[in-house]
Amino acid sequence: MLYSKLKFPFSLVSTISLFTISVLMGQQTVNVQQSAYASYQVGLQGLGPDFGNNPASENFYSDMRIRFGKMGIEEKLELEDIDGSIYINEVFVLGAVYFGDEPAKNLYMRYNAFNDEIEIKESKSAATKTMALVKTKDVSCTMGVDKWNYMQFEDKTGSQSQGYLNLIYSAEEYKLYEQKRKLFKEGKQAKTSHATSFPHRFVDETNYYLSVLGATPAYINGKKADVVALFDPKKQNDIKKFLKQKKVSLKDKNGLVNLMAYANSL
Repeated sequence: MLYSKLKFPFSLVSTISLFTISVLMGQQTVNVQQSAYASYQVGLQGLGPDFGNNPASENFYSDMRIRFGKMGIEEKLELEDIDGSIYINEVFVLGAVYFGDEPAKNLYMRYNAFNDEIEIKESKSAATKTMALVKTKDVSCTMGVDKWNYMQFEDKTGSQSQGYLNLIYSAEEYKLYEQKRKLFKEGKQAKTSHATSFPHRFVDETNYYLSVLGATPAYINGKKADVVALFDPKKQNDIKKFLKQKKVSLKDKNGLVNLMAYANSL
């Protein structure tokens, strides 16, 4: 199943269930795996109304009204009343969709960082229906140099979360991921002439996650001691020296990539 709420004759969920059953029965699984891929290909044949619903961004206004209602605020919200954008880049770009490691189809896409979803179209035409990739670890995509994976990770609170992460460094031992988000910040009306008003706005938030030897990616908080602790104890002294000598910023993308490259060389 590629697109959100798609109706296929034979869903990916069903094939996964059959795969499990076949393993339990000791049968060969290759046919089931091929059926899963064949089912996936069926879903790629078209993007008409029968193949999915609009992405969550279509419900943006109602979502915001619900949020305001819970705060006791009665306000008709329009997107033009909010500074900023829910997209990293509002323009659809040609990218590639992958099923597992296999390239499946080229589509036009953009990342909705407010709703954390990849919006897709078969052409850049305004008349072409916009839909969204289904959120599953089995389906990923590339847009330019970015490779987006829907995966599990340990967030800044230490809880297990799921979402899209962009792979920015990959080596045998280490994989570094970037998370780009758009957060809604409520505006504030100045109560006096000496105070400053702030409009409703979308603000950027970027987080980084590190996976060591295939483990669940863990949030990098930028604190030296905590970052060093993510590495093999045998490498930690060398890493401390590297950070001190090179004055690496652990909140900067380039600094973290350089750190990963050094750690991988040890």
